[in-house]
Amino acid sequence: MQKLLLPSVFCVIVVIIPRVVAFSAEDDLSGFTMRQLNAAINSGGMAKQKLYSILTFDSQERDGANIAVLSASGSGWHVAVLHRVAGGFTVEWRSGNLSDDFGVSSSSQLEIEDVGDEQVVKFSGCAAHLCGGLDGVFGILLYSPQSKQAFFAHYVHDTSKPIGSFGSLEFSKNANAPGNERYKAALQKAMKAELRL
Repeated sequence: MQKLLLPSVFCVIVVIIPRVVAFSAEDDLSGFTMRQLNAAINSGGMAKQKLYSILTFDSQERDGANIAVLSASGSGWHVAVLHRVAGGFTVEWRSGNLSDDFGVSSSSQLEIEDVGDEQVVKFSGCAAHLCGGLDGVFGILLYSPQSKQAFFAHYVHDTSKPIGSFGSLEFSKNANAPGNERYKAALQKAMKAELRL
């Protein structure tokens, strides 16, 4: 009788352990399941868009994984940021349709960058047929999970100046606000790289 009891207990332990592991994976804020990601994509309005890139990144100031999603529809590129919370994700930010100066881009243009001690989402692009350095039209966005703000830079060549002359560089209003200097500096650095300066 004792010989039969030990294998029975062992079988019960083996059957219970996988269920416990699956349950803790659901509640581990550092990770996520495909079901949770799928639910977030559906609730975030991305279910009918084509997905091009999904990047995970950390945030020192809060618990839970962060995910940047690049998608596209017939109306252009979209960027969304998801934050892992108990039970799934929240859609923290959505770009909506990005302007024409992001029209030509790719999945490699969605990146996670360090700005000071923070990881931010960066996406860039250029206008169709106008991707030529100083003679082009470019857009860059940064999203900060820490400040929960999106910052934009837009560059347009100046047709009244000779080819190769510096055009007009404009920043979103919040990039010029006190306390956001590091985001504006990051936009300037990224635009300098796009313009090959």
